[in-house]
Amino acid sequence: MAQNDQVVIRIVHLDARDAAAVASLHRSFITTGFLSALGERFTERMYRAILSCPTAFGLGVKDETDRLLGFIACAEDIRKTYRYSILLHGLSMALPLLRYLFRFSAIHRLWETFRYPSAVGEGLPRAEVLSIAVSPLLRGQGVGQMLLDAALNDLRNKGIERVKVAVGAANTGANRFYERYGFRLALTRQHHGEPMNLYVIELTGDNARAAAGPSARIESRLPGPSCSRCVAERPIAPR
Repeated sequence: MAQNDQVVIRIVHLDARDAAAVASLHRSFITTGFLSALGERFTERMYRAILSCPTAFGLGVKDETDRLLGFIACAEDIRKTYRYSILLHGLSMALPLLRYLFRFSAIHRLWETFRYPSAVGEGLPRAEVLSIAVSPLLRGQGVGQMLLDAALNDLRNKGIERVKVAVGAANTGANRFYERYGFRLALTRQHHGEPMNLYVIELTGDNARAAAGPSARIESRLPGPSCSRCVAERPIAPR
């Protein structure tokens, strides 16, 4: 593709105003897992809670028209993030779930989901990559790694030393992505009746993976209202 066909993508900090776009990407491109089956309203309200939580954050990839093409959501402390979300946003998240009230299997899975932070296992870090998704328009161009680089760099700057991520054992592509990045398998446990792999990465010390590329730099080079949220930018040729 010619240079003139390239567009500039930006990695920006997300907030609650981006919840609907994040939820749409999640439901479109994260098709496995229980949360994806809970409906659009619940997913949007869940991300609204995460993106307004003081112990969590999201980063997004946007093009020059401000369209969201990818995101990553992280918790600095998964227990505090769950607690905040339930206490301050529990009612709004619960309302879309009323239709599952008399479905035992769904109630059991919801309970297992809300118990996850305390049941996941001892010795694992509380910081966690919660979700990541990239539009097919940008796949194969390192955008997922850019998002992960930027998110882990943010966590490192907050003094966090280790981060985990939970991946369904059957999700071969996601497991390969995190293994290649430098995450190490810590344990495998049952979650919603399926095996789930828990990976950990070190952000400090001899085993730390250094953040690289433009996503490791904090920049604000674009004019306009989105500039204050900009983390990095680069030209890219969309598919």
